[in-house]
Amino acid sequence: MTSTDPRDAALVALRALHREIDGEVEELSRRHADRLQCRRGCQACCLDDLSVMEVEAERIRENHGEWLVTATPHPSGACAFLDDEGACRIYADRPSVCRSQGLPLRIIFEDENDEIVEHRDICALNLEGGPALDDLAEEDCWLIGPHELRLTAIDDRLSRASGNKEAPRVFLRSLFGTHRA
Repeated sequence: MTSTDPRDAALVALRALHREIDGEVEELSRRHADRLQCRRGCQACCLDDLSVMEVEAERIRENHGEWLVTATPHPSGACAFLDDEGACRIYADRPSVCRSQGLPLRIIFEDENDEIVEHRDICALNLEGGPALDDLAEEDCWLIGPHELRLTAIDDRLSRASGNKEAPRVFLRSLFGTHRA
């Protein structure tokens, strides 16, 4: 049975996108197993004041609603969803940006001279144990952009269905103390 509720449709599309991201991340993580130091409790990439699109905030509300009302956010300085040991308390429902952290990243953009430039980056904890970033093949890096564009399209459909031109980004810390059924 297919739901005609735009919110439900957006959440189904988001879960499918997250599964796809997880599959691609798993493959890249296997390729970089010798260099990746990321483990449960590592919080080097878990920044405070992280904001997400409304559809990802909605997924968190849907799956952690009652808990959000009673839980206390992690102290300022790191992601609000970390526990006392630095592990993510919403790991299965974490935002897209959190799913590829630690991997070698490729970012392609136009510089101030309208030239196409590629920048590569990786968590400092994962620099060692593998080839230099510039020596990696393109397919051995996580390309920033394609999945984010799809996420934006999902969020835009939800926003339009809700009567909004564009939903504002939601700060993760602001989800505490709130719940939507």
